[in-house]
Amino acid sequence: MKRTYITGEDANSITLGVKVGTQGTAYSSVYSAHSGGPETKIADSEDDTGSIRNVNIGKASKLRNSYLLISTVIDLSAFDPTTWDNLTIRYHLNGGSSGNQVYNQDIDDTKMLSDGKILVTKPIELQ
Repeated sequence: MKRTYITGEDANSITLGVKVGTQGTAYSSVYSAHSGGPETKIADSEDDTGSIRNVNIGKASKLRNSYLLISTVIDLSAFDPTTWDNLTIRYHLNGGSSGNQVYNQDIDDTKMLSDGKILVTKPIELQ
């Protein structure tokens, strides 16, 4: 489910953090996209937790009217399938007119892939 974050029109820096809670191995990446333009990679996780520590994603005025596309791939193949629903992902945005906002992954953001892998894609519109 798409969420919306109000950046404002000033020169404030917007920060993003992604916190993945899973027993599996995870990888996250964040892309910025403007309507009709290419996606630009702006951050990714540095370890197998899939989490991204608060990273500066740009100035509010430059990010306005764009989207963040945050993708997380989680490998749960080594675990009992009855425990696969113990997954939480939180997306933290701060620095814009919306202030500090926390969004969770929604059911419609989640897709089961083959071999015990899960893909979570969270779009966030920046206004």
